[in-house]
Amino acid sequence: MSQFKFIHAADLHIESPYKGVSRLNDALGKSLVEHGIQAYEKLIETALDEAVDFLLIAGDSFDSESGSLSAQYRFVRGLERLRKANIPVYIICGNHDPLNSWSSHLELPDNVFRFDAEKVQQFSVNKNGKTIAEIYGVSFGEKEEFDNRAQEFKRNDNAPFAIGMLHGTIAGNEVHTPYCPFDMDTLRASKMDYWALGHIHKREVLHEQHPMVVYPGNIQGRHFNETGVKGCSLVQVDHGKITNHSFIPLSDIVYKYKTLDVSGAESFADFMLKLETLQSNLDTDRSYLLRLKLTGKTNLHSSFSNLSEMQSLLDELNNENNYRQRFVFIDKCINDTLPEIDLEARKASSDFIGDLIQRFESYEEDPSRLQQLKDELLDELASSKVGRALSNANITEELDAEVDELIASAKWKAIDGLLKNQRES
Repeated sequence: MSQFKFIHAADLHIESPYKGVSRLNDALGKSLVEHGIQAYEKLIETALDEAVDFLLIAGDSFDSESGSLSAQYRFVRGLERLRKANIPVYIICGNHDPLNSWSSHLELPDNVFRFDAEKVQQFSVNKNGKTIAEIYGVSFGEKEEFDNRAQEFKRNDNAPFAIGMLHGTIAGNEVHTPYCPFDMDTLRASKMDYWALGHIHKREVLHEQHPMVVYPGNIQGRHFNETGVKGCSLVQVDHGKITNHSFIPLSDIVYKYKTLDVSGAESFADFMLKLETLQSNLDTDRSYLLRLKLTGKTNLHSSFSNLSEMQSLLDELNNENNYRQRFVFIDKCINDTLPEIDLEARKASSDFIGDLIQRFESYEEDPSRLQQLKDELLDELASSKVGRALSNANITEELDAEVDELIASAKWKAIDGLLKNQRES
C-alpha cells in the first residue's frame, strides 16, 4: 500500500445569499456572495498546491438546487482545473442540492464522480496502477431524507482504505434538522477507515481513529451562528493508516463576536479610539463581520442604549467599507455597559427606581421566570404578520438572543429615563 493524501470539504453553499447582511448593506451583501465563490476557488487552488490524490465534497455544493448559470460555470471551471492535474473528485448531494434538482445541462468533467441516491455506490481510487482507496457514498435524491442511510454502508474486505461519504446528522444534535440521522455504533459497524461527513457547518472531529469521523464545516461562514475561520480537512494516509489530519483555512471573511470594554469613555471620540484599537488587533489578512458587546461603566451608557442612534452610527462606519478590499463590518453593538452611578446604592433605595432595578434583576436571576416572560412576549407577536414570519423562519437561537437584547434595552431605557427625570426635577 502506498502513501496518499486527500481533501475533505463539505457545504460549499455556492451563491448563498447572506440575507441578513444584504438587508443592512446591499453592496456588502453582493460582495459576500462573491467571497463565497472565492472560497470554493481557494479550495481548488489548495488541492492543486497540495497535489492531493483526490477531493471529496460531502454535500450541498450549491445553496439552492444546482445554482445559476454563472455559479455552474465557475463550479465546473474549478473541476476542470483538477481534471488537467489528474485529480479525481467525488461528490455526494445534500438537502440543499438534491440529485433531482441538478440541471440536466450541467455537464461534469470525466474526473468527477457523483454518487447516486437509490443505494450506496462504491468507487475505487487508483494510483500508479494500484487501488489505494475505495470510496462509498450516497446522495440525497430529494430535499428531505430522514432514513438512516449509514446502515447501508459496508466495507469491501479487500479495500486497502475505505472512506464513507454521508450528508447527515449525528444522534443527539437537536440544533439541526435530523436529515439522514446516524449514530457512532452504525458508523463503526460499516468498518470504514474514514467518514467524510457534511451538513453540520461547525468543524468537528467526532472520533479520532478506527474510524476517524469528521465534519469539516462549511468553507465560508454565512451568519453569526457560523463564526470563526472556515475551511476543509487535509488527510494523509500511509499504508492504510491515517498519519495526519489538519485544517486548511479557506474563508476570507470571518464572522466574530467581540467584547469591547468602554469603561471611562467620556465622548464618542473616546469610543471611536477604543474601536479603532480593537480593529487594529484583528488579522489584516481577512475581513470581519463583527457583533460587538460593549461593557464597562461609561457616561455614554444611555447613548449606547439608543438603538436608532447606534444604528445610524454603524451605518456611517459600515458605508466606508464598500470600496475596501479588506474591511471590518459591525453588524450591531450589544449594550452591556453600566451608567456611571452606584447601582448597588440605587438598588438598595426605597424609591421606584430601586424597586424597578430589583424587579428586573429578579428575572435575570431566575431563568425559568425569564423564559416565561420571553414566551409571553413571543405569544403577543404570534398572531401578527411579523410573528407568523418569525415562527416559520426556523431561527429560534437568533430570536431568543434578540428578545434577551430587547429586555436588557427596555431595562436600561426605563432606568435611564427615570434617572434623567429625577435629575431635571
